[in-house]
Amino acid sequence: MDGHNFGMARMTNLNETKNKIQRVLDSISKLPTTVQKASLQYKMQLDSTYNWLTVAAYEMDKWMEEFNMDSAKDNEQKRVEYLESEKRKILNVKTAILGSLQKADTLLNLRR
Repeated sequence: MDGHNFGMARMTNLNETKNKIQRVLDSISKLPTTVQKASLQYKMQLDSTYNWLTVAAYEMDKWMEEFNMDSAKDNEQKRVEYLESEKRKILNVKTAILGSLQKADTLLNLRR
């Protein structure tokens, strides 16, 4: 459950970060065409990071929906196997959340 708690503690930050990226993307779209073209690489990085944040949030939601704490409770070996498998899954979710937030932080700090 540590992975779950870690992920949930960052969901608000993840959504706020997505909103920040969207505001930057909206701002770029209002710039003169020449400046938009000059910002194309940055915009592509923002788009990609926005997508990674979206995937990380989706994976967290998916894991929570599919996790069954009572799985194989009558079979200790299968229960241990299930919980180990779920531990690996939530570790991947944690990695996706951290990686996408770090990338977003780097990109958003470039603007300052």
